[in-house]
Amino acid sequence: MNTFSSNDGSTPGKPKKAAGIINLSDARLRVRARVNAAHAALAAQIEATRELIDRGQAAEAEARLTQIIKATRDDEELLAQARCMLSVSLETQGRYGDSLAAVQMYEDAHARDGLDPEISVFLRVQLGLAYNYMGDHPKAIALLNATLREATETASSAQLGAIYIALARVYRHINEYPIARDNSQRALSHFRNTGDWRGMAESYRGLALECIFEGAYEQSLEYYEQALKLVGDHPAPFMLGKIYANMAGACWFLKRPHDGIRYLEKAIDYYERTEHKANAVLGYNNLGINLILVGDWTRAETVLEIALARALEFDEQGAKDRVVPMVLDSLGELQMLRGNLLKAQEHLQRAVRLSHDHGNKWYACQALRTLARCHLAMQEPTRALDESTQALSLAERIGDRQAVCDSLLLLAEVHLRCDDPRECASELQKVSEQTSDSAADMAVAGEAQRIHGLLALAQSDSTLAIHHFGRSVSIYSILGDRYRTALALYGLGRAYDSVQPERAAEHYSRALHTFRELGAQLDIARSEDALASIEVSSTEQRHETSAFAQLLTLRLAEAVASRELLLRELAAVLEQETKAQRVLITELDEEGTIKVVIAHGGGSEANAELANSLCMAKNDAEREKLALEHDSTVIMLRPTNATPALLYIEPRAAATLSGGLPIDSLLRVVELGMNVCALRARVNSGRNVQEQNTYTGTGLMPGFIHSSPAMTRLVEEVHKIRSSDVTVLVTGESGTGKELVARAIHALSSRRAKVFVPFNRPRKDGRRRTLPRGFVLSSQRHPPARPPAVRTTLRDSDHRQLLHQPLLGEVQSPRHTDHAADD
Repeated sequence: MNTFSSNDGSTPGKPKKAAGIINLSDARLRVRARVNAAHAALAAQIEATRELIDRGQAAEAEARLTQIIKATRDDEELLAQARCMLSVSLETQGRYGDSLAAVQMYEDAHARDGLDPEISVFLRVQLGLAYNYMGDHPKAIALLNATLREATETASSAQLGAIYIALARVYRHINEYPIARDNSQRALSHFRNTGDWRGMAESYRGLALECIFEGAYEQSLEYYEQALKLVGDHPAPFMLGKIYANMAGACWFLKRPHDGIRYLEKAIDYYERTEHKANAVLGYNNLGINLILVGDWTRAETVLEIALARALEFDEQGAKDRVVPMVLDSLGELQMLRGNLLKAQEHLQRAVRLSHDHGNKWYACQALRTLARCHLAMQEPTRALDESTQALSLAERIGDRQAVCDSLLLLAEVHLRCDDPRECASELQKVSEQTSDSAADMAVAGEAQRIHGLLALAQSDSTLAIHHFGRSVSIYSILGDRYRTALALYGLGRAYDSVQPERAAEHYSRALHTFRELGAQLDIARSEDALASIEVSSTEQRHETSAFAQLLTLRLAEAVASRELLLRELAAVLEQETKAQRVLITELDEEGTIKVVIAHGGGSEANAELANSLCMAKNDAEREKLALEHDSTVIMLRPTNATPALLYIEPRAAATLSGGLPIDSLLRVVELGMNVCALRARVNSGRNVQEQNTYTGTGLMPGFIHSSPAMTRLVEEVHKIRSSDVTVLVTGESGTGKELVARAIHALSSRRAKVFVPFNRPRKDGRRRTLPRGFVLSSQRHPPARPPAVRTTLRDSDHRQLLHQPLLGEVQSPRHTDHAADD
């Protein structure tokens, strides 16, 4: 037996391990452990960059991800995750081309071979978003829908939620808000299954945005509140900044500027904790605009100067180019309102130049309008005409309806200053054709009424001018715009000047008081001169009775954009056209709380106490007793289908109009208007509820009762395109219901109130099918230079072309008529 001896201290008789021999099994385990540890560490670093993005540190996240990508070249899955997150960080910084480049390699299916299916889904979602932000919306929708179809069977709720969130974003970008809302709802449902706070918060934010775009501003605030609760204590200042900034936007539409100011202050505070300084500057600018609106011009100037200083500090030229013209425009407008016209002109000319230099058409359009108003104030109408014409051209080019309306209104005023009332009336008519009586167009309506008043004054029609300026005062009072309310009051004083000088003095004084509080120097001087020139005669001139009564009725009938505007108009008419010292309208809201809608005269505390007494009265007898005690008239407005309201007029003898006209006919018009407002609110509410229903079940597509998966998919497709203007081709064998599907699309679309005209193409055997009465069907071939395709043209009996239809069945809808073709 061989033995080994050793002098190294080993035990004699035991075999010694030969030097250099390695246990491969142990080595593999140690290497695998090190690889797994490195993989886990890199995965943790990638996840940490998500938190950096939440904190608004996207540039730091980008730097880290760039290093991670270098370290993961041999790990395809980690590399894909890192590139996906890098795309997110670049998108957050507004670098959309770089964001697409970071993941574009994965558009090829072969590049995703071997990747975990979950990573593959998130890559395709990010690709869809990148194409969306690059403006290729059809490709984004196709990619996301393909991902959804492939992932439906196997994907997790987190993956499906991400796909639906992305689809909602894309559809918002192309103004398909009902479809976007459907996808946001689906995303929320999936994220609820996972408890993902970030996904749920983003879903609620999407729903809130869609509500804003559709005019449901109160509902949007409720969704934002839900998002805020979900973010909670998570370190996500960037998302919180966006939420509060959007809440301020909703408050703008709700005419609650003071709430908007508070939300903007919070948004700025969160943005200042992030790298997104451009968002902070935007917040400062919007805060300044709101402060101008409520009349705090001193603070507005301070805030806007901060915004300009921060914008000029930007290292990134693109961000500087975007925000500097915007802030200069706001500063220019403020200086113009204050009467510092040369300083205003300097700011505005610089804003226009910068916008043009960098191709910012929207900001150029905005700054040109403000500059035109400045030159009007400088008594330079020719320059104002040139600038307002340029502004209108830009507004039409970018397709911004609001900008077009604002430009047309400006042009109308400029034409009037150039002694061209006909052109002024023409521009006002164009504005009327592009707006409605909805709350969304109230600001446009307020300015339109003011310019209508100026036009009536130019035509020496004081009665009509009083009507228009009075409406403008009411609208701007609701909007909370102190300066423009005072401007309309000044116009009302001018209208009364030759008719009732005492009333003129009253309105001039109210306008002057506001102008002095604001510091509007040019308007102060103008109002003081107007007051000094008034000679109050002992005998007041009266309006022509019948025309006067008709205009008051029209004024109330036109104020049905909202219940609040209608009641404010009633109070304004009574305050302006009677000798009432106090006019009060009060009501009980849906929760039974007593609410003062509008009050003219009396202090706020006294009016609140009086409103409480009126609403607490048990019957008409008690209210009449209260009225006698205060020498007043109390009238219950009782619409048939809306919440009633109480009207209080003091003194009692003042409840008649000029010339002794009774107010009964006006009150009937108001009651009818209250019914209209209530009906509109119910219709909008019902529409929102209907559109939020799921697609499964029966009766969700007119004319169909179904339960099969195939029909459910058909219904989903119809709902996806129901509010779109895209061309739709419905194919199928004869008798399968193609016309029924077309009718369903029409019934669910925004054009449901328009005419639906079905018609049948000629059969291949030459026999003709029935066409609607008054229509003929003709065929023509293209000239030889074009492809030999037969086209069919639908004309009316006067040979006017209504529809030009390719043989394959594409249908182009003329204006407001929907058509369905049967092959």
